Amino acid sequence: MFKIMSKVVLGDKHIQELSTNKIIDLMESGLNMKFSAEQIAILNNDFTKPLLVNACAGSGKTTIFILMALIAIAKGNAEPNEILGITFSHKSKLDMGERYAKFVSELSDIGLNFSNGKPKFTTFHALFYQLLLQNPEYRSSKVLSSYRFFVRDLADQIKHPSNIITKDEMLAEMFDLNDYLINQGLTSDGVLPDSADGNLSTAIKLMAKYSRQSHGDEFYSDYVDVLNKYQDLKRQNSYIDFNDMKLLLLESMQTPEYLQYYQRIMSRFKIAVIDEFQDIDNLQWEIISKLLSPETLAHLIVIGDDDQSIYSFRGSNPKYILNYKRLLPNAQKHNLSTNYRTGEKILQKVIPLIKKNHVRLEKNLLAAKKDKGKFILYSTKKSGFSGDSKMLRHLVKQINDPKINNNDIAILVRYNSSRMLLADWLANQEIYADINNASAILQNNIVYRIITELMKAMWQDKYKYFSNQANRIGFRSYKNHTEKVESSADDKFNKLSKYLKAADDYNASTNTPYKRHDERVKVYFNSIQRFKTKISETDDEQKAAKLSKTMIKDLYKAATKLTDRYFDYMEEKNFMSKNEVNDIKKYLEEELGQYKNIDDFFFDEEHKKEILSDRMKQGKQEHRIQFLSLHQAKGLEFKYVYLYGLTDKEVDRHSLALNMWFPPEMAMDKYIKKWKLVYKEHYKFLEEALKAAHINDYRDITNNNAFNPINLDKTLNKDKEFKIFHNLYQEIENFSAIVEEERRLLYVGVTRAQQELNIRIAPDSNPLVFELNLPKKKKQTKK
Repeated sequence: MFKIMSKVVLGDKHIQELSTNKIIDLMESGLNMKFSAEQIAILNNDFTKPLLVNACAGSGKTTIFILMALIAIAKGNAEPNEILGITFSHKSKLDMGERYAKFVSELSDIGLNFSNGKPKFTTFHALFYQLLLQNPEYRSSKVLSSYRFFVRDLADQIKHPSNIITKDEMLAEMFDLNDYLINQGLTSDGVLPDSADGNLSTAIKLMAKYSRQSHGDEFYSDYVDVLNKYQDLKRQNSYIDFNDMKLLLLESMQTPEYLQYYQRIMSRFKIAVIDEFQDIDNLQWEIISKLLSPETLAHLIVIGDDDQSIYSFRGSNPKYILNYKRLLPNAQKHNLSTNYRTGEKILQKVIPLIKKNHVRLEKNLLAAKKDKGKFILYSTKKSGFSGDSKMLRHLVKQINDPKINNNDIAILVRYNSSRMLLADWLANQEIYADINNASAILQNNIVYRIITELMKAMWQDKYKYFSNQANRIGFRSYKNHTEKVESSADDKFNKLSKYLKAADDYNASTNTPYKRHDERVKVYFNSIQRFKTKISETDDEQKAAKLSKTMIKDLYKAATKLTDRYFDYMEEKNFMSKNEVNDIKKYLEEELGQYKNIDDFFFDEEHKKEILSDRMKQGKQEHRIQFLSLHQAKGLEFKYVYLYGLTDKEVDRHSLALNMWFPPEMAMDKYIKKWKLVYKEHYKFLEEALKAAHINDYRDITNNNAFNPINLDKTLNKDKEFKIFHNLYQEIENFSAIVEEERRLLYVGVTRAQQELNIRIAPDSNPLVFELNLPKKKKQTKK
């Protein structure tokens, strides 16, 4: 325990010794708060042991941290600048600083004055970067926020372009894979998995396993070249990115003199608090546990909520908060069970859902706002987007209500595709959403761009739009053909008609299989141009309008017919979701149906895109709304919340059974016992569940005559069969963990609501929605 010193002044008198309970009484008075029994138990922490504060959503995690810091200062356990608070976002860091300053100011009004200075509030990235700058090797380094700064140089490293996706899209997938490897602690050099031991063929097999999409070996070979080039470019230009802040710091800590130097810098902190501990990743824990002194680690305070661990895709690992006793021997645990944000009538709906998770720390979930909150359920028989829904009508009514501040309303979605169509539909109502993600703007979507650019190419006779999308008509090989046609011509094309004429000459003199693609484009183009001539030559306004509407339909049909084969392939290979593609096409077709003039459509679309892409322009609009993904909404709160687009893309009703039968962290012996039972009693449903979860290894069992489902123990005595079965076990466990994270995501969404929660249920809804305590349907009495 630290030495007790006089660090608090009450009025003009020094207090030689102030009891914790007395400080708590003064704080309640000065801050006009009444602390709960749970809060008082936490504030009585004596800083002799590690402490986990297991805090539910809306329980005031930041407040309890600041209060603990103030009590530590008052008790003489530490000076303000000897306290370290680490969090994950810049916003949380600012919130900590503002809350500390506010509490100190309010307490000074009653004569409770604290020492000058303030704790160090920082993010992991900022702390690691500041330490790296102490290293002469990185002293002049600048922060690189995105690989896209070098996008042209990196694209040049792709020697095997895909027939399916663009180089830009390939780069995005490569850097997604790279982020995963780094954040999961699977690579130390920032390029290849460590377990490959530098062997490229082994590394390719491992990366294929970790990648979200299926690719050939050439993709991963190009990945290595791209990432090596990226590392070179960063070194040459003295840049470090956010991943480097972890990797380079950890690497330099392998040198004893640097490790000791960093530890000396960190030794000033007598008390350290890690907020949102459920979000910590492998590297962050490895680094911080080495940087802090043994004395500080011996009473480290971690605050978090395992029920809000939703960032596994970027490396966060809930095992740290779930197994805190292994990390922090002698650790105490205190719960904060009361949600001060969400009305009881809303909170009670989500409790049954989150309690279905097998892997979680047990705690009560209580609402401070008793008998408050409104839960509104909208049921529809239509899947996908529909502008004609009661929920959207209710949303628009609230946005237009002068008594309701637009900033108090938020739409929360699981996927960008849901956000995209609804944001565009709202823009048509002159309600503009702050989407927070340029890729979620409809006009930036690849499906939308393919169709509209081909429409522009044929209507406006523009070659550049056709050239942009040629690989969607006949894949990469057709794109190469168009480039050969272009290079054979005397000058650059600016009109599609010029390309088609040059293609006729080129195809006549060469034996090319792509002549049929050119002929198809030519047939559609000529048809549209004939329409264009007819419309311009028609004096009858009504007849011209009718011709124009027919032409718009044909123009859309031409663009979709030319690209049908491409979309079919992308859907078949799971590069695109069939439902999402169909939703976008259906929405676009309905949008086009509202227009009599295609030029008006193109103009309006550019106007919408311009506003949706610019926050300054959004701010000038009369009506606007927060539009966030469930991940982005974490840590925020709103009076009115709309949960939208909760589809069964990740979990469907069949695959959900896997989590019930085989929960995460199930021991192998229990798994085998359960497998026998399920296989015997529910074989058909088990097969459907495995298919729905995209777990294909089960075919290695069902198609293998060596497997005896009746006498499984005998089968598993064979090394080959045991290995196959163990791989299946791991795949099922991974999927079961995904199900539990999806539950946590839904829990986060529901607990953002203060006063009103609106939720839509459709035939394609995520089955987890039905685990909420939904209102019972009223039985209709027969007359």
